[in-house]
Amino acid sequence: MSETILSVKIREAATRQQPKPHIAYEVEIRAAVRTWVVWKRFSEFEDLNKKFLRLFPNHPPPVDLPVKHFFQSTLGNPVLVEERKRGLEEYLQAIQTDPDDRWRETDEWKEFLAIPSGRPLDASTMYTSESWLDEYNQVQAIARDIRSLLNRRETHIARNEVQASHNCSVQAKKSLSTLNARVSQLDAGLQGLAKGSGRDGLVMLEGELRRRMDMLNELKNEKELLSKLVLANRPDIIKASSPASNVDRNVLFRQPEASAIRQRTAPPLSRAASGSIMTSTTANSNSSIISSSTKPVASRRVFGNKAASMPSETEQTRGLDNEGLLRLQQQTMQDQDLHVEQFSAMLSRQKHIGLAISEELDMQNGMLDDLNNQTEVIADKLRYNQRKIANIH
Repeated sequence: MSETILSVKIREAATRQQPKPHIAYEVEIRAAVRTWVVWKRFSEFEDLNKKFLRLFPNHPPPVDLPVKHFFQSTLGNPVLVEERKRGLEEYLQAIQTDPDDRWRETDEWKEFLAIPSGRPLDASTMYTSESWLDEYNQVQAIARDIRSLLNRRETHIARNEVQASHNCSVQAKKSLSTLNARVSQLDAGLQGLAKGSGRDGLVMLEGELRRRMDMLNELKNEKELLSKLVLANRPDIIKASSPASNVDRNVLFRQPEASAIRQRTAPPLSRAASGSIMTSTTANSNSSIISSSTKPVASRRVFGNKAASMPSETEQTRGLDNEGLLRLQQQTMQDQDLHVEQFSAMLSRQKHIGLAISEELDMQNGMLDDLNNQTEVIADKLRYNQRKIANIH
């Protein structure tokens, strides 16, 4: 039995460069228990429509596809892209909501939307090379959200806000469950792309495969670290009445402890000396952990040589090391670039609307001029006829 589809929407459009530059549309399918995304080109919509016309020649889909512009390209034209996106969404929603379900019951419709029929989705065949990268970016965003929740949880614990810290833990656990499932799908999808069993049927090159394997391994390491932090239960160290320990902070923000630095720089020791040092370290570990909440921790970040020039901390930057700040800055710049692109698209739409209004005003002014000329001609004829009538009288 297939999934019950609740809604079909087109969230956004993006420019793809492979196999040649084109516009792809992100179709979001929301079912009763899950939601997934497929990316489709306009040509794939056309193929689906042609299949419907062959299957039901006397019953075409309730809404026509948007008209294809043969003399205008959608590439670099956000107005046409937005217009086509709305038309494609109306086409899908009309089929989805129509009382006649003949189109929705076809295998062509289910294959187009990747609707599973009686069995779970096969992750090894559900991705293309581009959709795998899109999924990877989305999973990375989930990992960043979990880390942000952990930062907020630590802040709430430091402020003795028990309920708020508990809420952050619950949200982090939910997001972690989603992260585990989607990382597994990415792993299976990459194996499918390596074998050429993906949706595009292309075998991924060895160099690109190694690069993506490295990306996936980093994501797995991040997932394992977040799992330990989210699921950790250490009542002897983490208490609701005291701030989070520096041990957990070092793990969370990947800050090397002083002992690790000393191990890299100290000369080798004899076995007896090593054993005595390990014994004393073990004996003093509990006292150092307990007292760590009262001792200030030196920050590894360097903002400048003068204390007066150091910027103030924010909730977003507190607890981040240099690498974390760099990633935060890069993410902020990407968000700003996205906002600039959206603003540029809005300005372009406003420009086209302004040009259309200007053309309409020119046409109306021309019509008014013609009307004025015709009125003068009629007035001249009327005066001439009035003079003739006066001469008759």
